[in-house]
Amino acid sequence: MQIMPRLLSEKDTADAIGLELATFRAWVACGRLPGPIPECGKFDLKAQEVALDRISGLGGSANALDAWRAKGGASNARKA
Repeated sequence: MQIMPRLLSEKDTADAIGLELATFRAWVACGRLPGPIPECGKFDLKAQEVALDRISGLGGSANALDAWRAKGGASNARKA
């Protein structure tokens, strides 16, 4: 069994998530998928999977801040 590395090139990331390279580039450019890590230029496969979960409605909030915002965030805090 081969373990998939977490950091991948642009082409390998597109292949890993099942997108054509042109589609992957378009989705990154419009912010639908996260871009590469600035320090190394590689794409984080886990970040791509989280973004795809959010797009498909599987993941709910991506992080605690998103969850807080979805529950009303500061507007609910002011009512208390």
